[in-house]
Amino acid sequence: MNQPKVNTSEDLLCATPPINPRLLRQSNQFFESCRQMHFCIFDSNDETIHKVRKSTKKPTNVPLSNLIQICLICFTFLSQCLVVAGAETETWSHYGGSLAGERYVENSIINADTVSSLELAWKYRTGDSTDGSDYDGNESYFKATPILVGDKLIFSTGFNRVIALDPKTGEEHWQFDPQVDFSDDYSEMFTSRGVASWTNEQPSDLMTCQARVFLGTLDARLIAIDAQTGEPCIDFGRKGTVDLSKGIRKYRKKDYSVTSPPTVIGNLVVVGSSIGDNGAVQLESGVVRAFDVRNGKLVWSWDPIPRDRDAPGIDGWEKRSYLKTGGANVWSIMSADTDRDMIFLPTTSPSPDFYGGERLGHNTYANSVVALKASNGSFLWGYQLVRHDLWDYDLAAQPLLFDHRSEDGSIRPAVAQATKMGFVFVLDRITGTPLHPVEEVPVPQSDVEGEMSAPTQRFPKLQLHATDIDSFVLWGHTEEHREACERMISGVRFDGIYTPPSLDGSLLYPGNPGGTNWGSMALNRNENIGYLTVNRWPTVVRLIPRRNFSKAENIGTLNGREAQFTEQTGTPYGMARFDFNFDYIPCVEGPWSTLVAVDLNLGEILWEVPAGTTPWVDLGEEANDWGYLTTGGPLATSGGVVFLATPYDNMFRAYEGTTGRILWEHDLPADAHATPMSYRVGDSEYVVITAGGDVTTGDGRGDYVIAFELTALPRE
Repeated sequence: MNQPKVNTSEDLLCATPPINPRLLRQSNQFFESCRQMHFCIFDSNDETIHKVRKSTKKPTNVPLSNLIQICLICFTFLSQCLVVAGAETETWSHYGGSLAGERYVENSIINADTVSSLELAWKYRTGDSTDGSDYDGNESYFKATPILVGDKLIFSTGFNRVIALDPKTGEEHWQFDPQVDFSDDYSEMFTSRGVASWTNEQPSDLMTCQARVFLGTLDARLIAIDAQTGEPCIDFGRKGTVDLSKGIRKYRKKDYSVTSPPTVIGNLVVVGSSIGDNGAVQLESGVVRAFDVRNGKLVWSWDPIPRDRDAPGIDGWEKRSYLKTGGANVWSIMSADTDRDMIFLPTTSPSPDFYGGERLGHNTYANSVVALKASNGSFLWGYQLVRHDLWDYDLAAQPLLFDHRSEDGSIRPAVAQATKMGFVFVLDRITGTPLHPVEEVPVPQSDVEGEMSAPTQRFPKLQLHATDIDSFVLWGHTEEHREACERMISGVRFDGIYTPPSLDGSLLYPGNPGGTNWGSMALNRNENIGYLTVNRWPTVVRLIPRRNFSKAENIGTLNGREAQFTEQTGTPYGMARFDFNFDYIPCVEGPWSTLVAVDLNLGEILWEVPAGTTPWVDLGEEANDWGYLTTGGPLATSGGVVFLATPYDNMFRAYEGTTGRILWEHDLPADAHATPMSYRVGDSEYVVITAGGDVTTGDGRGDYVIAFELTALPRE
């Protein structure tokens, strides 16, 4: 049933069906809870649209029996009513705005002419933050994008607490604390990117939690929460919780987590996992699982790594390595096509990241876009974007679903996948075949004993990062900076993109923080223009023979630079790596981060502008417009405005969608590592961003939810 439009900020509309006489026989207790909901004022013989007025008082001169009937009808069909007063646009009900991951606001009143009137509406502080001083060095990051569930703005904090706010005022409705144990280290920082929701389309008084919020936790639990009260849904799993560690081989407490929101499609909640995948060969399975939203029972599971000879992709694994390696998990956000019963998985690298001698072959379907039948988890197709990953080139961005329009006017359902390499692949959504040209290109080969790198890699038409040797130009901000950079790169191998790790050290450009990360891509639905940030951020990786690894790890530096050391147990080599910068300034000529607009129909770049700045240092005229590392993603409005928050300069900006020109900007109280979202309440449109990195004053970590408001001009 289509939801009707709303005429005023005071009234709501819902369509009431014929009255079920059985509903009239409900108890007075149910009436009392219903009495505080929205009332549908209607005539029992009229099946047309009726007004709903928010009320917490019993209407006068209405018989009690009629009130009971009114409440029950409204409750039963609550999911078909627009419960945020005055809402006239689509609500932000999923992490990416929609299951397609569009990050797009339809019927937006925010455009190039009005965005300058956007003003701060409210701030909320969660209280959940740490710089590590009180948690054994573990820092928190508040990376969540809230969702709108009914009349509540709901999000998760880095401590995995879930909070519901009034979307108009920012006042708190409820909090839920899953009581995660933070007394020890997790492989991930204390973070959670958000929650998912489900609303019962056929409400029953026999079922609690008609609207449910799903949270994945750092300690590997999937929890269902009542969206109205913040209480656990006791009929889901065991008293509201499913233990995700069950059935996971090689499970390691605090190394197997959930940091991104699940995906709800139909009556299933689908969840992946985050795995600390550099530690060893034999790690946890990256299995993706679907649970019944009502009772938490497992419906299906699918492992990206084939575990038997009949599994898809088995030919991409040599010497039965598929039996021991782990990972290839989905730690980022999935997308779904409900009409076609399809769910799309962005898979990651198999373990460990930087040496693949124990997992020879292409490692199909790791580092792939994989389409499954959502209702039963059966494999439909997979397209591998990185073969035999040696660079930690996980698919970190959410797949973007859109309708591709060819020059001849034909329309095909498509999926666009942005990558850490700065590439964008555009595939047919039904078959997985490329809709833009993809070339097989020979790439540098490994000289490490036991390793066998892939001879070629796939290069799509849309390449937003340079790939050849000439693309790397050593740069120094000062003489000290240049000398330090030259020292760090001394003897290091670089043969262009896909240079494999080596015993002397290799430059990875882009490195694993490069390209597009979990911020993903936004879509101008009318024009099929995609907006995404691209980081050009190099790292240096070195493989260290096992006999020398312990000594190197104790030293703690590599080429004079503090480095991360990882065991890679089960291989002949440990690993060390660092970001190729000095005093937080990259050693490579920029730009370092940009916001890019691409034509997804034609596969062409439209424009590119710097993303972020370095306010703590003046880089000079040459480098001040090179941007800086950006992790969150953009939001696009139908009015032609693109929003992006950049960390490190603590800024929130609005760009003109056709040119990239900055239209509006606002200081934030802390770094923002998240993607914004938007919704309407009455005549006002809100844009919300969370800011949870370093606070502007340099004192601790942020914990802010910040809303900006634009009020529409009065109607004539």
